[in-house]
Amino acid sequence: MKTILIASVGGSPAPIASALAAQRPDFVLFVASAPKGAQPGSADQVPGILQRAQRPQQAHEVLAVPPDDPEAIFLRLGERLRALRAEHPRATILFDYTGGTKSMTGALFQAAIATEGARVQFMLGRRENLERVTDGTERPTAIATDWLVAERTEARLRAAWSGFDYATAAKGFAELTDQLGGDETAPEAVRRRLRALAQVSQAFDLWDRFRYKEAADALGGLAFRYPKLDPWVARARRCAAEKPARILDLWRNAERCAGRGRYDYAVARLYRLTEWVAQWWLDHAYGLDTGRMDWSRLTAEEIRRAGLSEQRGKPTLSGLVQAWKLMAAKDPGGPAARFLASSFPHPRDPRKTAEGRLKDMLDLRNRAILAHGDRPLQKEDWEKWHDFAERMRTAVLVPLLRQAGAPQEMPPQLPADPACLGL
Repeated sequence: MKTILIASVGGSPAPIASALAAQRPDFVLFVASAPKGAQPGSADQVPGILQRAQRPQQAHEVLAVPPDDPEAIFLRLGERLRALRAEHPRATILFDYTGGTKSMTGALFQAAIATEGARVQFMLGRRENLERVTDGTERPTAIATDWLVAERTEARLRAAWSGFDYATAAKGFAELTDQLGGDETAPEAVRRRLRALAQVSQAFDLWDRFRYKEAADALGGLAFRYPKLDPWVARARRCAAEKPARILDLWRNAERCAGRGRYDYAVARLYRLTEWVAQWWLDHAYGLDTGRMDWSRLTAEEIRRAGLSEQRGKPTLSGLVQAWKLMAAKDPGGPAARFLASSFPHPRDPRKTAEGRLKDMLDLRNRAILAHGDRPLQKEDWEKWHDFAERMRTAVLVPLLRQAGAPQEMPPQLPADPACLGL
């Protein structure tokens, strides 16, 4: 594989010559200072370095930079590196920051950290005094940078949790763990933390995709080391086992989608939640499965009140409004009936009821791309749905959960920072 050496030049040319002789690169980019007025630049050293390394035909280029402007050096070097990467995409990039001014070596090291897969070295030699290394004793010494880069990347991946982007975090932490697998200089504590972060991120990604049992199993395997995971394990298991817990968790899932600006997904979840409330209660309280309707469980009066005469006898009960009206017809004095009949005024219709508002919400949802229309939903659409769903939750869902003996409180949102879990 082709090797490209990036070397800063200045001070004694001997270490750079030793680096060329030791590494025998295919191409060298010398980062050197140009002359400024009467002050000579280090670019003049390059021919002597090549002669000293006995590589006068070495393919090379000199990148002239200001000697004491690290930002300018970094930007200029970065631009040339991108071009070299495009020209030689499979080449190994090796940085040697032994020579040059402090600004040049600092910019070179910074560029090395920013270049994925790069190797870093400096020429270490025997010192007989504090002023200089004895010529001819220099040997390339590798600098381990993987775990230093990993710590910076870790901070970025932790920030992904703030947007509930557990999938990105899980993939990134897993890749970091693999990268550090062969780096013996990486502290074991760093490796262990990254492994745990990858596993926990993956667990919450499973949770975010409604795979509660898998999430519970994954979190349970880590809870002995991170006790703050215990409540999340219990909640994931409850979601896997109990429909009311899944309904409340779906609410939090919708909020996570909205928090990331994915309003079509958020509204789709609130639509499903509203439908699910009716389906759950009809099944729990009356043994009615809207997917396999047993019409013998309904009286003629209940069918009339629900407005289902035309649907009678069909194998399924289609439509969210129909399920809600059936729930109200089964208990005319219950929470659902009271809510549908309650006032829900609108600027254009001060006499509107909650049933009318529900139909408005369905129309809004039906015009969305993820339903039957072609309109992307916006923040204000989400806010309308959220306002309706919040009133429905307070007026209907909470009383029904109470009657069912299930917890009524909204569960906490999934964690937005691994630190709150002890990670």
